[in-house]
Amino acid sequence: MSATMLTVARTDALFVSGLSTGSCPQRGEIDAAIRAMVRCYHGSRGCAGEVAACYGEDPEYAVRRIVWARRLVTAEFGGHR
Repeated sequence: MSATMLTVARTDALFVSGLSTGSCPQRGEIDAAIRAMVRCYHGSRGCAGEVAACYGEDPEYAVRRIVWARRLVTAEFGGHR
């Protein structure tokens, strides 16, 4: 998986996690949340489907949340912006 695809997959998984956008989780919390969501939604495609559903239901919230998730993933794991 390329770095960009991995960044997207991690971002989607973090997006669907229960972590609050107001939180500043540590690397371990981010790792745990990503792993839990990938398991819960049976892979990165399941997480991506949940992200898409959220955009359909509440696009304003989804935009803020995806920006938050991407910022955390990029800060913790690096990746392309």
